[in-house]
Amino acid sequence: MRTLAVIGAGAKGIAIAAKARALAAAGLDPPRVVLVERGRPAGTWTGDQGYTSGLLPLGTAPEKDVGYPYPASWGAASAEVTGAMMAYSWPRNLIAHGAYADWVDRGRLRPTHREWGGYLREVAGACEAEIIPAEVTALGAGDRGWRLGLAGGGALEADGVVVTGAGPPVRIPGQPAEHPLVLDGRTFWQHADHLGTRARNICVVGSGETAAWIVITLAGKCHERSAMDVLTSRGVLYSRGESYDENRFYSDPGDWPGLAESHRREFLERTDRGVFSVQAEATLNRLRGFRTLAGRALHIEAGQRQVVVTIGYGPDRERVAYDLVIVARGFDGHWFERLLGDDARRRLADARAGDELERRIDVDLTVAGLKPPLHLPVLAGLAQGPGFPNLSCLGLLSDRILRRYVPLSPAAARPDGTAAQKSAARRSAPERSERA
Repeated sequence: MRTLAVIGAGAKGIAIAAKARALAAAGLDPPRVVLVERGRPAGTWTGDQGYTSGLLPLGTAPEKDVGYPYPASWGAASAEVTGAMMAYSWPRNLIAHGAYADWVDRGRLRPTHREWGGYLREVAGACEAEIIPAEVTALGAGDRGWRLGLAGGGALEADGVVVTGAGPPVRIPGQPAEHPLVLDGRTFWQHADHLGTRARNICVVGSGETAAWIVITLAGKCHERSAMDVLTSRGVLYSRGESYDENRFYSDPGDWPGLAESHRREFLERTDRGVFSVQAEATLNRLRGFRTLAGRALHIEAGQRQVVVTIGYGPDRERVAYDLVIVARGFDGHWFERLLGDDARRRLADARAGDELERRIDVDLTVAGLKPPLHLPVLAGLAQGPGFPNLSCLGLLSDRILRRYVPLSPAAARPDGTAAQKSAARRSAPERSERA
C-alpha cells in the first residue's frame, strides 16, 4: 500500500487525512496518510506553543474549512467525495455542538485560534487520522521513496512527503537565540503576560498579521507612557485586499498561472505578505502610543538592559536603543532543507537548476523534477496560487496532492473542477516565462 507522510498535524495535514478518508468512503483507493507531529495535533493554534495567544480571532473565514472550496476533482465520484467531506465541515461541527444557530445569529463571528484548533482536532478524530507522535529529524531520498528519521531512532518509509508548518521565525543578523529583551513571533506570546508595567521603549519589526496583533496586545498590556516603533521597510502599514476580484484567486486559482510573474508577486505583496487583516487594522485605528518607522532592521546588538537596532533606509544608517525588541518578520518556509540528507540535497539542487524554489512548484505542489515526490504547499503561492500556503483552499490543496496517488479510470479522470488544473496542466509553472 502506498504511504504519504505528512510532517505536521495542523490544518493542512488534517485536511489531507480527512480527504483520504472521504475518498475511501467514495470507493476510491487513497494512500495511507500518516501525520508525524512532535506536539499536540493543531497545537500551534492553542497558544501553548507560542505563535499566538490562542485568543486571537481567526484571520480567515471559518467557512473556509478543511473541505473548502469543495471542488469536483474526482470525476464521477466527486459528489460522493464532497458529501463525505461535508461531515467534517465547520457548520456541521457547530451543529453537532448545538451552536450553529447561535453562530449565525451573532453574525458568523470569527472563532478564536483556540476554537479553530479544537475544530481541527475533532476533524482528526472523526476521520481517524493516523498520527505518529514524533519529531522528524532527517529526510533521506531513496530510489522508491523517502525515509523519515524520527527522534529516538525510529523511521518511517513513505512514497511521498508533504511538508507543512511555517517553520521557525525569520531572524535578523545578530539576533540572539534566547534573550529576555529580544522576542519573536513565536516566543512573544509565551512572555506577553510577564512584561511588567513599567514604561518601555519598544520596537516591533514587521508589518504582517503577526506584527499587528503583537502591537495590539502590547498596547493593552504596557504602561500608558510606553512608546512603540513599528519598523516596516515600506514606511506604511497596509491592509489586506478583500475585494471579490482578489479573494477569488484564493478559492479558485484557475487564472493564476496565466498572470505574469511580476503581477503574481505584486498580488501576493498586496494581499498576503506584510499586510494587516481588515480586523487587525480596525483595532489598530483606535489605538495610540505607536508610530510607523520606515526602514529595515539590519542588525541587532542585545545587551543586559537595552537592545541596539541598526536601521537602514536607503543609504542612511541609524542605531537606535530600545528596552524591548520583537522581531515579527514571518517564518522560514525553507526550514525542511536542514533535514535533507546529502543525496536528497543533491537531488533538490538538480531539480532547482539554480532557480528560485518557489518558481519550481508544480501542479500537485511538488518540486518539479524531484523524485521521490516532495510536496511543499507553503512555497506554492507564487507558482500555483495564493491560497495554498495558508487556510484559504484546504480542500483544493488536499485534492492536488492526493491526485498523484489515487488512480482514476480514463473515463472518470478529469481536472479538479476549476480552471486551475486546466491551465496549469497545459503549461507547468516552472516552464513558463514572464509575459510583462
